[in-house]
Amino acid sequence: MPTRMKLTDIDLINVLSSPDLSDYFKEFREKQFFKKEVIFTPNEHSNFIFLIKTGRVRVYLVSEDKEFTLSILEPGDIFSTHTRAFCQALEITTILVADIQVLRKIIAEIPDVALIMVHVLGDLLKNSITIINGLAFKEARMRLAEFIIKAVEDKGMQTADGIRVEIGLTTEELAMIIGSTRQTVSMLLNDFRKSDILKKIDRRSFLIQNLPKLEQLAME
Repeated sequence: MPTRMKLTDIDLINVLSSPDLSDYFKEFREKQFFKKEVIFTPNEHSNFIFLIKTGRVRVYLVSEDKEFTLSILEPGDIFSTHTRAFCQALEITTILVADIQVLRKIIAEIPDVALIMVHVLGDLLKNSITIINGLAFKEARMRLAEFIIKAVEDKGMQTADGIRVEIGLTTEELAMIIGSTRQTVSMLLNDFRKSDILKKIDRRSFLIQNLPKLEQLAME
């Protein structure tokens, strides 16, 4: 399971700011949104693309009374409004918006941008399949353990006391990603702490004290 569910490590804002694309980049409009404000819904009539300039955006689906997080977009990521997904700011967020035709012109002139888009869409599909598999076949404890293990693999730092890892998510955001509730995630993290598997350093960081035990939980 992706740790922050970022779609790509390529910063598209830097790519589009290049001299070859500067004329197209001028067609993007800047918009700012407050924390928890819904940016786009599946009912949008226009087809836009948007880039994350600052902040973070949650991409999620709604089914009856449940929400399923597909991705957390970060600065440099790109997404389209032409989907069945909702997009919500997780913090004060600035995006750059343009009509989808702008992207088509960019791809026509510089085909390499299309390769980036394929990479983005491929990662989104992989994330979606991972989420569906986790929700269908794994309990919340396993999904949480798997998420933390992936975070350790991606950005864990070995210290004298254990492995320090910055999750970068609040308990509520973490619950949304693994398809659980804040109360359940809090209870599970407390169980992990009592079992000397990990301890919280701050709101968004953990010290992993027993990685093998955590890996065992992810497979049970």
